[in-house]
Amino acid sequence: MKAEIKPIQPEIRIDVLKADQLAEIQSATSHVLENVGVHFPSERALKVFAEHGAQVDLEDQIVRLSPELVAESMSHAPRSYMLSGRAEGTDLLLDGTRSYFSTDGCGTLTVDFETGEQRRSCKEDVARMARVADYLSSIAFFWPMVSAQDFGRLAPLHELDAAYNNIVKHVQTETVMGAELAGYALRMAEVIAGSKENLSRRPPLSSLVCTIAPLGQDEEGIEAAMVFAEAGIPVGFMAMPTMGTTAPAVPGGALVVGNAEVVSAMVLMQMVAPGAPVFYSLLASAMDPITAD
Repeated sequence: MKAEIKPIQPEIRIDVLKADQLAEIQSATSHVLENVGVHFPSERALKVFAEHGAQVDLEDQIVRLSPELVAESMSHAPRSYMLSGRAEGTDLLLDGTRSYFSTDGCGTLTVDFETGEQRRSCKEDVARMARVADYLSSIAFFWPMVSAQDFGRLAPLHELDAAYNNIVKHVQTETVMGAELAGYALRMAEVIAGSKENLSRRPPLSSLVCTIAPLGQDEEGIEAAMVFAEAGIPVGFMAMPTMGTTAPAVPGGALVVGNAEVVSAMVLMQMVAPGAPVFYSLLASAMDPITAD
């Protein structure tokens, strides 16, 4: 079986920010990381940071990182790597020269295909959506679009089960939280990959973890991320600063806040497992100052 995935390979490059603007954002990010810090509500994360020379406030769970420590840690992060599927043609090279479309999740409601009524999503919905995504050449990897709410706390694992049984493309999870569930997810991915060695060489699974604005991390999210990083599973972090509420009311300020959240988490991954594949995501939004929408 061979899949046909169509990457987006642009011929035009647009630099949204000028070099001096990027330098300003980097400088401001370094200032925030060194002098303000980021909240890491995880004992393991705090211990790792302290062992690597970061300034750690155990009582308030605040970590401060010097520019030198950030640079040294991030020097280990790979600049390119592969997201793998289970069939020929499903490997996705991440090297900055191309982009890929995916599905997006993870919703809690769906419109029933037969009745047209809105209802709580279930595992079978995940499976059906995976089959459609498997067929579409425009979809390069599968991120469960809805949640398997019929399985409670174990829903994230059932979402992976439904995905693996209905799609041969790469699978990304946003819902596997905590070290325990991450361990089970790793075991599932290892079976798909065939061995622990293949799991890190050609990972069929990746994880996206949301940070908490302003300047915070999610406890279970960051602890799952550390487990994944140790196994060679690519982990990304998405910051979602909102201009006017959880971030300054200007784009540059929001970028700095989100940047500090993502970079601090990526630094932790390199401390836990130097060379761990990581990716960066920042989704800024704005509050309407009149309506608060």
